[in-house]
Amino acid sequence: MRYLSIENELNYYKKRYEFTKEVESIFVRNNYIQIEPSIFEDYDNFIAINKRTPTKSMVKIVSDKILVLRPDITTSIIKSLIPRWEADLVLKLFYHSTVYKNEGKEGIKEIRQFGCEYLGEKSMKADREIVNMSLDILKKFGERFILEIGNSNYINGLLSELNLKEHQENKLKSLMLRKNKIEIKDYLQKFTIKEEIRETILNLLDLNGCIEKVISQAKTLYTNDLMKKGIEELEEISLLLKESECKKYTNCDLAMIGKFDYYEGLMIKGYYDNVYKEILSGGRYDSLTEEFGRLVPAIGFCIDVDGLMEASKR
Repeated sequence: MRYLSIENELNYYKKRYEFTKEVESIFVRNNYIQIEPSIFEDYDNFIAINKRTPTKSMVKIVSDKILVLRPDITTSIIKSLIPRWEADLVLKLFYHSTVYKNEGKEGIKEIRQFGCEYLGEKSMKADREIVNMSLDILKKFGERFILEIGNSNYINGLLSELNLKEHQENKLKSLMLRKNKIEIKDYLQKFTIKEEIRETILNLLDLNGCIEKVISQAKTLYTNDLMKKGIEELEEISLLLKESECKKYTNCDLAMIGKFDYYEGLMIKGYYDNVYKEILSGGRYDSLTEEFGRLVPAIGFCIDVDGLMEASKR
């Protein structure tokens, strides 16, 4: 970021400090404890888990092996804690740290993030708390926002019917992440797929809005056991929103795809109407913990601090 003057730069830092303290107060009020994640990730381990993350976007360091400056803080925290996990442990953690991205000619970008992880709680209590805190934070910094809610079980259940190879499914998910309906339609032409499944995938891109209406429509589309599980989990969140004054700020998107591969179940993305990118993102990622030796219930989200400041300023 470029500044007009030193005074302008210092004012920005002052404002960012005030923002971080306000977000931090919400985490502390909900009994979250601050943690400091590691800055380095093993390159091979990271891409094995996050297969859709472009390797050219990673900031690599070569020593006796290839490391990357962390592209994702959640992976770093889980890698550190799960090998030492104790039975019946429940942790509520938050962080204020930085991820790094290689943007080619523009150089290395530092992205400041606030985030939280709720580990060891397998009931809907954790999902409810994460959704409520997301709404609290977004509402604190502006009235014109939307929290989109999705469920990866519904999408993954549908895609499992295609019997695609891993790289083919990753390609399709990348197209769905960009909401590119024309490219998705062209890509599906390459495979022998039941017309019912093909139409369901294309219809999903338009299936968003009021969560009750989306759930009702989803039940009429092709469903298998995993898709049904996704619908049932959305119904649980729908009950929460009925009791909340923040329901008017929510939207359900059944075609939601996360930037990282590890989400399974509830997913959320927060937007302000005057900023083109997502400010908040997260969801449930139990399967990520299993990659490090033990299956532990896990859910959380992260916030783009500079994006939040930009939205608030506008």
